[in-house]
Amino acid sequence: MTTSPATPPAPVCAPAQIGPCSGCGAPTQRYGLGGCPLCVICHAPVLAQQTKKPAA
Repeated sequence: MTTSPATPPAPVCAPAQIGPCSGCGAPTQRYGLGGCPLCVICHAPVLAQQTKKPAA
């Protein structure tokens, strides 16, 4: 059995708001309210890094 890389969920928005993810090229909502240049899979590590608490 072969494993394939995770596939982000299909965007639920108007087709005009869909564009390629800057990280992996998968279709994602890039434009409009809630748009992001990264798909949810590529955005997860960035979000995790941003939410880390600073060392005391």
